[in-house]
Amino acid sequence: MNRITLTFVIAALGSAGLALAMRPSDTPPAQFEDTGTVLFPDFTDPTLATSLEVVEWNDDAASLRRFKVEQKDGMWVIPSHHDYPADATERMGKAAASFVGVKRDIYYGDDPKQLGAFGLLDPEDPAGEAEEKGRRITIRDGAGTVLVDILVGKPIPDKQGYFYVRLPDDKRVYGAKMELDISTNFADWIEKDLLHIDHNNLVAMIYDPYTVDEAQGRVVGQGAIDLRYAPKEEGSESKEWKLGPESKPPGGKQLDAAKVRTMAGAIDRLQIVGVRARPEQLTLPVLQAYGFFVNPRSGRLFGNEGEVHVADKDGVVYTLFFGEVTFDSGLALTAGQEGEGEDGAGGSSDEAGGSGGEAGGGSGGDEAGGAEADKPASGAGNRYLFVDVHFDPKFVAEDGDAEAGKKRAEELRKRFDRWFFVISDSSFKQIHKARDELYKDAK
Repeated sequence: MNRITLTFVIAALGSAGLALAMRPSDTPPAQFEDTGTVLFPDFTDPTLATSLEVVEWNDDAASLRRFKVEQKDGMWVIPSHHDYPADATERMGKAAASFVGVKRDIYYGDDPKQLGAFGLLDPEDPAGEAEEKGRRITIRDGAGTVLVDILVGKPIPDKQGYFYVRLPDDKRVYGAKMELDISTNFADWIEKDLLHIDHNNLVAMIYDPYTVDEAQGRVVGQGAIDLRYAPKEEGSESKEWKLGPESKPPGGKQLDAAKVRTMAGAIDRLQIVGVRARPEQLTLPVLQAYGFFVNPRSGRLFGNEGEVHVADKDGVVYTLFFGEVTFDSGLALTAGQEGEGEDGAGGSSDEAGGSGGEAGGGSGGDEAGGAEADKPASGAGNRYLFVDVHFDPKFVAEDGDAEAGKKRAEELRKRFDRWFFVISDSSFKQIHKARDELYKDAK
């Protein structure tokens, strides 16, 4: 090769190299640009979260369900349940932490037609089947600023801990690894100990399992059983439930102390499955809607399925009135339905009118005022509960504290005066016994 030819070859190679160097590099498609990035980069402190809302489709009720917890005036409440107090500090922290540092780990496409397959249709979208709809989770801070707003879909098969996710205003679907700790179960967000009773501190129980004949407006089978938690023998430190001075066992029978212990333990462990806001002015129609009736002469309150009074050593007396059965489920059970009428087991009522009489432990009267109402169908169902608390010095024990009892009774009364409660059928049956169940054959 001569010098001229070599010169041309070198020049050509140089030009080709320069052209190669100047060619645009292969950049990833636009849809991959944010893969691996954090979904909510500005959200790093879970303690800033003061509001959590979950919107999801409830297939059983064939309706949209909203559950919300937020901080109001320094207190956690559940707005979707009439601002019932929430025990939410720890659970909110865990829920919020579920989204700190969560990344767009895997890209799955942005075809709107595929959103249903990932379970990422907006729950408020009328289109799509129940399994195609996602959960929309929104977290805000105290100023109302959105910290998290995301749609969470189905778990990703064969990838434990991963979920399909997308942002509400974006069709891009990603797989994200999350330790989701978010419950929309009302019972998970409230204080488990409803009554603040320690059954070891109880000194008395007055139990009356009467029933109210609503058609006749009369109380049937009334007759209280007086039970006292007292030393087994004189001078003994060991205690047992015994019949009090006002009660005698049927012939050939004696009290079954084990059954009474079961009742006391069930009252101690009593948990609720739903609430209804109780208006300040308790009218007869409001009370009757939940199975509670008032003697028109004495003003005494009656529960549809009887009542029980329990007193502790400080003189705090709880009265539990057992009302009507409800066969509601879902949000209708836990919060009631807004706008229900007076004859439904409904949500909060603000009907004006005369007072329906104060709840109390007074005696007398065998009539329950009120209109006729239909009995529910037979079978298990949850039950409405009316709770009243007052202080009675006659129950203060030698080791009790009357002043502490007065203070606690007042605090508890303020708490219970705002609500009708719903308890499960199993809780009701553990407490509510037929009279003959409390006795056994005498030794």
